[in-house]
Amino acid sequence: MENRRSQPRVSVVLDAHLERRVGNSVPAQTRDLCTHGARIVTERPLAIDEELTFDLEVDAGTHLRLASRVLREHHHSTYALRFEHLEPGEQDAIDAFLASLATAPH
Repeated sequence: MENRRSQPRVSVVLDAHLERRVGNSVPAQTRDLCTHGARIVTERPLAIDEELTFDLEVDAGTHLRLASRVLREHHHSTYALRFEHLEPGEQDAIDAFLASLATAPH
């Protein structure tokens, strides 16, 4: 099977919050990130095609808040998100964050 992903994913476990249009925010953890999306795990069910705000604290007081959509459920409680409608500043912020993860000591 051909790998259609155009951007490499960075494996990283970070706490995040998913803000719904209606209702309480949902705690989640990332499993990986790329410039256009994330794989996340959450104990709360998400609907396919649901629109959310993905909120990730990248350092003390700095958050990435990105419009996202649930694409699919990989298996129970693990979902693929696609970031949507990114402004240039938001795209630059996620790119810089991913670059910092790639150069961080392991």
